[in-house]
Amino acid sequence: MHCVARLNNTLHNFFNNREINSIVTTLLIIVSLYISLITLLGENFLQPLADHVTTTQNDDVTVRSIFCHFSPTHRISLGILIRNVGIFGNFFVLPPFLETIIRKLSLVNIVIRWGLATDAQFLYENSVLPVTIGLVSAVAEIIAVTIASYFILNISFVMAIFCGLILTTVSPAVTVPAMINFKEENKGALKQIPDNILAICCVDNLFCVIVFMILSSIMFTDAPIATTILLNAGTVVFGVVGGLILGWILWRFPRSDAPHTQFSRILLLGTISISLLIGTFLIKYSCSGFLACLILSAMCAIQWKADNKDKLQSVESTYKYIWDAFGLPLLFVLLGMKFDCTNLTWDIVFLCIGVIATGLLIRVIMVTLVTLSSHINVKEQIVVALSLLPRATFQADLAPTLVVLATPFPEYVQDAALVLKVCILSVLLTAPLFDVLLNIVGSKFLDVHTPQHQQPHQQQQLSPPPIEKSSYFNGDNIDDTTSNVYTSRPKTYSEYRTETVIERY
Repeated sequence: MHCVARLNNTLHNFFNNREINSIVTTLLIIVSLYISLITLLGENFLQPLADHVTTTQNDDVTVRSIFCHFSPTHRISLGILIRNVGIFGNFFVLPPFLETIIRKLSLVNIVIRWGLATDAQFLYENSVLPVTIGLVSAVAEIIAVTIASYFILNISFVMAIFCGLILTTVSPAVTVPAMINFKEENKGALKQIPDNILAICCVDNLFCVIVFMILSSIMFTDAPIATTILLNAGTVVFGVVGGLILGWILWRFPRSDAPHTQFSRILLLGTISISLLIGTFLIKYSCSGFLACLILSAMCAIQWKADNKDKLQSVESTYKYIWDAFGLPLLFVLLGMKFDCTNLTWDIVFLCIGVIATGLLIRVIMVTLVTLSSHINVKEQIVVALSLLPRATFQADLAPTLVVLATPFPEYVQDAALVLKVCILSVLLTAPLFDVLLNIVGSKFLDVHTPQHQQPHQQQQLSPPPIEKSSYFNGDNIDDTTSNVYTSRPKTYSEYRTETVIERY
């Protein structure tokens, strides 16, 4: 044991050296950029420049213009317009591979933001209530939607299960920003309602997405079921271990006091997540990449918050901007382009709404029943229930993925297309409605709690500011540690020149 501890200290001191740490960080950035680019282009990993022949079923699909998809203001309605108006449909067509990559890039952004917003320590210390609400209400809604879609929509039982799994996932794009705002305003802070809701969404979505990925890999393959189950179990373990290892690496590279720390962290987190999620999707084991990406982001949030909370907020705000400006518009434009109104009738619309309403009603009932024996009161129960009703982001990715997976199986093609219509209608109906209701109801029903260590504003004005008794300017030796070298003493002339030349991001 003594030898192991000594080796650990030696390695820690070696890699914590400023120059060594910078070199390793640079190498990690180069490798992650290479792997992510190769993954996005779909090239051979060892021979990316080798000649290869690309074949498509329809040659004209690959030469259409895609510039309109990069408008941040057009979303699902624009996609529906493009899909159903002939003059637009002739100009805006994407090749299938590029469409899939764009959707997966948006999913990467969702998972990163989801992981960074998840308080893993809170979930570990207070897991009973979030896990209970998340699993019980999710399973109940999956069963309800499966039965309703099987009998109401008259689709196969397999597609009905997929419909239940996709419709049950909660939208992080609606719930997470609302909970972050409530946390900043100290609303529901006494009972930690926003933290509990974020944990519930994490459990809910993690369960639904993992089951969807495992079930799809079992159903849409010709391999033996036992072999597929074993492979999926192995990929789940591989994803968890891989996420933990990569998170541990990003704890140490780059150093928290290195120049351009935030930029390096943003680039590393993004490129590694792209490599994990899209790479594993291309080899048909996307569950492991999804888990690794989520665990990686959550682990990074733990350490980066401890290093400097402001720096973590810079990373979060960067990915929020990427999502608002690119990910969200692209994802919903592509979803809208899947919505074909030519085969849509009012009967189908009302049947789809009936399936959606059935699932939402069961969700509200189960959340109310589970929280009856908890410390949450009636008003807070309403907020929790509303936070689990929006549907948007995962429906926009998983539903088209289901259509792609079902294409080689003729018996599932029409049912998958109908499931896609249900998902699009759920996004159109629930996302804007419950986004508004959640913010209004949450602002009125959640009590504002001021921590005990904070004094009222009037008393803070009456009390004089504390006088610093020791300072470097008075010749006192406050702190000689390396971590405080930039903040605890005046900078030397050489340090000042270095910091003016190297701008800290």
